[in-house]
Amino acid sequence: MENKIIIYSYRRCPFAMRVRMALHEKKLAFEVVEEDLKNFSEKLRSLHPEAKVPVLTHGTRVLYESAIITEYVDDLPSSQPRLMPMDPGERAEVRLWTYWCNHPFKLDLDKFKYGVSRFSEAECLGAEEKLMGHLEKLEKHLSGSQWVVGKGFSLAEVHLFPFVRQLSRIQPTPKFLSQFPAVSKWRDAISQRPSVIATLTL
Repeated sequence: MENKIIIYSYRRCPFAMRVRMALHEKKLAFEVVEEDLKNFSEKLRSLHPEAKVPVLTHGTRVLYESAIITEYVDDLPSSQPRLMPMDPGERAEVRLWTYWCNHPFKLDLDKFKYGVSRFSEAECLGAEEKLMGHLEKLEKHLSGSQWVVGKGFSLAEVHLFPFVRQLSRIQPTPKFLSQFPAVSKWRDAISQRPSVIATLTL
């Protein structure tokens, strides 16, 4: 199988950011095909049954769903550092945090961010309070640990960071973010990683 890695991406998509972060952390060479979310390329449509980003191709292999792609990238032979913990319990923790991010956290983040432009008034009721509840969970966890899982940077950071960053970039900046200093410290530290700086630079 040819070794060339291609990522079909959209610069601001947090799911696509996950994959680019992982590739940069692993110091793997890859090519980015920037997609237009309003007019996906025919190539992307041929690769993904639902026409979404990100999609990764590695030779003849085609992968989608960001957390599946990042685990694949992490498992590639001879690529370092390892981003998924070796301990089975910690690996499960990474996947549990990823599930939490992909479902309750992202859903309430979207309701808070987009409001009635995307959701009904009934769906938006209590969105801010629910979002603050999610941040309280992460704040409590990070108050006792520098990292989300284990003793180092892992796929938990890769998977959660783009969405926490997305929340902090809402204008005007939500005032309640000041109530979560451990989350802010974690977010700001990750923002300075070379992989993140490279991810945000096209």
